[in-house]
Amino acid sequence: MPLCCQACGMPLILQGIRGRYQPLETLAKGGFGATFKAIDLDSVNQRLCVLKRLDIKDNNDYNTVKKIKEAFKREAIVLEYLGDNSGNIPSLHDYFCLTAPASHTYPQQELNCLVQQYIEGEDLSKELKEKGRFSQQEVLDVLKQILPVLQFIHEHKEQVIHLDIKPSNIVRERDTQKLVLIDFGAVKPVVKVKTSSEKSIVFGTEAYAPPEQRDKNPVFSPSSDLYALAASCVELLTGQSPKIFRDKNNNEWHWRKQYPQIVDENLAKILYRMLRPHPDARFQSAREVITALNEGETAITSNNPSTNSNSGGDVTTIITSRPKVLKFVLGTALFLIIIGVSIKLYPRTLQPISSFSTSLSFKDTTSGMEIQYPENWQLQEQQASPLTGWTIARIVPKDIIPSPLSPEFLINIEELSQSETLKDYTNLAIQQIQASAKDVKILKSQSIKLHQREGYQVVYMGQDSIYNVKFKAMQVWIIDHQKAYVMTYRAEEKLYDQFLNPVEQTMIKSFIPPVELW
Repeated sequence: MPLCCQACGMPLILQGIRGRYQPLETLAKGGFGATFKAIDLDSVNQRLCVLKRLDIKDNNDYNTVKKIKEAFKREAIVLEYLGDNSGNIPSLHDYFCLTAPASHTYPQQELNCLVQQYIEGEDLSKELKEKGRFSQQEVLDVLKQILPVLQFIHEHKEQVIHLDIKPSNIVRERDTQKLVLIDFGAVKPVVKVKTSSEKSIVFGTEAYAPPEQRDKNPVFSPSSDLYALAASCVELLTGQSPKIFRDKNNNEWHWRKQYPQIVDENLAKILYRMLRPHPDARFQSAREVITALNEGETAITSNNPSTNSNSGGDVTTIITSRPKVLKFVLGTALFLIIIGVSIKLYPRTLQPISSFSTSLSFKDTTSGMEIQYPENWQLQEQQASPLTGWTIARIVPKDIIPSPLSPEFLINIEELSQSETLKDYTNLAIQQIQASAKDVKILKSQSIKLHQREGYQVVYMGQDSIYNVKFKAMQVWIIDHQKAYVMTYRAEEKLYDQFLNPVEQTMIKSFIPPVELW
């Protein structure tokens, strides 16, 4: 049922710049406003959206009001820039200011409003209440999905810190099961030079916030978000508020004394370092945490003298830079798909097939490439970006029992330098292949032709360091007009052969490159 205007009693409809919005119900209320579930009345299908209304009380001083308004506008800017490019951050629909008429309880006032994408699903806080404590594997899944999001917002040209990471701000989208980071109302720019000692307004949530944020000191480093993410993981693992595990005197954490067996030593040490009281003693970027998770204990701790000896010893953190050929991430997986080395064999031609009686079509409107896939598989279109690894589509089997590495077929399009050739692309990959996963073994690596274009096919196996299971993968790619068109099929080893036939006979053979290839 729609909300009504307190002045006239009629259903409330707010006129924005890009449309009209009708609030349906209140989702949350805070000290600086409220959030509503609403309908975008001017959209074709009257889509659901989230409407945030800034409502500042009169007892705040001028400077505080100014900072609150600046933060609200900054949230709109961040969503405008980052939401459309990530797939794991809500998109901005509208941002406007309106005048609310006076009523018997409220004087006339100016209200700032922000409208963003509505994520259908439940947040992790509700999941925790409904099903109880998360397993280590489930927490690793949270890390592998949220860390790339943090890497994206920290390293994107806008370079912001979220500052309110917590389970209730991570929503699992019902249809795709992907995790979406919401509520960017506290975001601040990343600052490389600390220029101010002025106290800040605390927008975040104390239970998850690092000491520097709770003390209202200026927050400059992405490590503050990593602290809050680790605190959230502790809550998911234990089912208890992280506040009870933190010593108020020295800000040290003692959650493992009560729960010594819920995670292995590797993950425990990573969380330990993310939760160090001093920002300089933590991981300094989401990229470092991803590397530590992938590489194991040798990448957990640095030789930073401020790191406590209980963390497992002084071991240098290894941060491997990823070449362009390894930029893409499999869906939201943390480990990088390995692009195989080319071994000079006689070419094998994969002939395209013209039609399928039980298939659906996918065409990328930006590049013009097309592919067909079986009707018992499900398509998930994505926007190509650094966060998605330039993935434009992910296709997965329907009605399959979930496994740590469920079968998936990915299509990536990557921009290359003007002089980069097919040989360059594969030669660059060989330098990274052994470092990208454990126990890598190349099973097949050969030249192929796809639609009369030279390309490569590589089949390989490895050990996934996050789930600690064996996987098998196949990649086929061609290069033309400074673009690499890469198709990847990957699954847990025991599931690989079960879905291989539709991948080879339907999806790969039906690949139609863009017109400019001809």
